[in-house]
Amino acid sequence: MVFILVPPLAFAVYKYGKHLHKNEYKYYLGATIIGVIGVVLTVLAQANILITAETLRTPFIYELFFQGHLPLALFILVMFAGAFKNKSKPKIALMRVRRELAILGFLFLLPHAAFLIIPALTALNPTGTLALLIMIPLFITSFPKIRKKMHPLEWRKLHKWAYAAYAMIYLHLASITLIAQEDSLRFVRFGLYTVIFAFYSYLKFKNYIIPKKKAKKTTPKQDTTKSSPQSKKQDM
Repeated sequence: MVFILVPPLAFAVYKYGKHLHKNEYKYYLGATIIGVIGVVLTVLAQANILITAETLRTPFIYELFFQGHLPLALFILVMFAGAFKNKSKPKIALMRVRRELAILGFLFLLPHAAFLIIPALTALNPTGTLALLIMIPLFITSFPKIRKKMHPLEWRKLHKWAYAAYAMIYLHLASITLIAQEDSLRFVRFGLYTVIFAFYSYLKFKNYIIPKKKAKKTTPKQDTTKSSPQSKKQDM
């Protein structure tokens, strides 16, 4: 489902990104309510109180929230916002609401984390849990009021951990798809996930990492051969 969600979400961001930016806290409130409801239902289902785990496996709702397809689609947009070329239309549209998409993605991730964290750890697959733990400080410091209390360099250094989260997400998807799932389309899904993350890596290197290295090489070094006034006096 995630492959179906990304295009309409990207279109919605392009079309209504300004509305999201202006009303971000209303969206956060709605996402928080959905996330909390999902976590509460998960706890009740795991304790067999009023509902069971099978009750949560309602088509579409289950894939969207409890399997984590919606937050994954949002995180894919967040990833590519940092990879598209500067001043390109996709870059401008996504960067306008990158913070909002990341925060919404984390809030929508909570039902998925609550529903599957115990089975994942039982199966000795901590990749998703590690991604979640990395995201927690990134989520907290994404809010402007928290960010303003941090030194800009410290904030940037912290948010470079997003790359580790992306790596854990890919490993999580790969391990779940190839090991836990047994249907005939699992290799197709694995291939699509790999293409998405490989294309992201390609854009990141092409648009940012390689140009940055070239810029460092072409930057003229300061001339250290010129004698200082003190050395001139010593030479005299």
